[in-house]
Amino acid sequence: MKNLILLITFVLAFASQLAAQENSFSSFSTVYSGSEAWRDWNISTGNGSGSLRTTFSGDDGWRKWNFTLPKVSGTIETVFSGEDAWQYWRFYFDNINGTIKTVFSGSDAWKTWDVTDGKTTLRVTTVFSGEDGWTDWNVSGPNGTMRINTRYGGSGAWKDWNINDNMPDVNQVLKLAAIFPCIYSGAIRIRR
Repeated sequence: MKNLILLITFVLAFASQLAAQENSFSSFSTVYSGSEAWRDWNISTGNGSGSLRTTFSGDDGWRKWNFTLPKVSGTIETVFSGEDAWQYWRFYFDNINGTIKTVFSGSDAWKTWDVTDGKTTLRVTTVFSGEDGWTDWNVSGPNGTMRINTRYGGSGAWKDWNINDNMPDVNQVLKLAAIFPCIYSGAIRIRR
């Protein structure tokens, strides 16, 4: 009986760890190089790979994105038009919808975001201040944290991101929406 209880405990712990790994993110990287590289990304997760791509081409291509992951797909798009449209986004993934908004206004607004699906809110902040603040981010919520940082330094640093995902119990869609402003701020907003 004691061995059976140990076996059940081990199986449950292993299944829980496996589910957490499947729900985790590990990296984002551009598919191509060059000035238009920001339009097309590879996403690595514990359950396979996915993509992030602009829906449209042209100068306003940054306003709408399509995401595809192994078990879910959806869009992220600006709510308003105009110069400050980048400060407020909506995401739509299957049955999960929510918002991505800057917490503050002004020239440093890109440094702090709230991401919510109406039930859970994640706070996305730069770890450091200054010109290179966009290279290192922290995502925090009621069930853990994620650290998102550029893999390399230099002018092309925005093309490759590492993700240390310690939020096993947070919905994958909400985590993806929280990663988005980090990638957006580094790859597009800072370069504009």
